[in-house]
Amino acid sequence: MTEAVPTETQAEIADAVRKALAKHGYARLTTAKIAAESSKTEAGLYYHYDSKDAMVVAFLESATGFLKRQLEELEATGPEARLREACDRIFVKLEDESRRRTNIAVMELLAHAPYNETLQGPLLELESSNLEVLQGIVEDGIEQGVFREVDARGVAAFLLAAASGSTGFYLALEMEEIGAPLHAQATSYIDSLLV
Repeated sequence: MTEAVPTETQAEIADAVRKALAKHGYARLTTAKIAAESSKTEAGLYYHYDSKDAMVVAFLESATGFLKRQLEELEATGPEARLREACDRIFVKLEDESRRRTNIAVMELLAHAPYNETLQGPLLELESSNLEVLQGIVEDGIEQGVFREVDARGVAAFLLAAASGSTGFYLALEMEEIGAPLHAQATSYIDSLLV
């Protein structure tokens, strides 16, 4: 990279990476496929980033900011309604093609993270950010007497793990029959937290 990447360029490249990952997966991702989703040429991508993984990191940083804002700017008020809305956002529905493919791409990146140090930090930031927001909602609910005394971090981790797990079999394998029961069980779990 020759200099700091301008914000607009960073956003465009991150979006191109998201689209290319969603279409091709990480294993088949190339800078040519990223360029095909961008107004930049392959050489133009390399002007801003030193490697394909640096471009993927830019996507992950963008995704972290987007998901954090999405969870922090919930429309619902009150901890119960906020937790339900947060779960609606993290448990992606099969028919939401763009988010489904993006979640599958992130799942694939998570599978590569133990062997790719470049991906570890941004993925840890992404998951930690989501975990902290969910934990904060549960803590607010406990403080306000809406949720019973529970391990807020454990609840947040469970919900995040369940949502991540659903990406593997429900979204990636398109197991349509699992969607409704999965969302019903997430709702039941939140019900079990209520005082």
